[in-house]
Amino acid sequence: MALGATMCLCVAFALPARAAEGAEVFADPSKIAAIGGSITEIVFALGEQDRLVARDSTSRYPEAALKLPDVGYMRQLSPEG
Repeated sequence: MALGATMCLCVAFALPARAAEGAEVFADPSKIAAIGGSITEIVFALGEQDRLVARDSTSRYPEAALKLPDVGYMRQLSPEG
């Protein structure tokens, strides 16, 4: 019984790993859209603000973040894009 359960678990966890095959890869993964005010502040604190291309409406600090395009409120964003 334990061997059967172990085999089922192994197969169940292996299937999602295969689902990623053939997934679309972004052309430039170095660009960041900061979703959340705290995330935006962290990106600026790390000195990586040059990688930011957009922010959500909760990202109000630092002032330089307000110059980035606003993608809307973080809890109302569509996962489809």
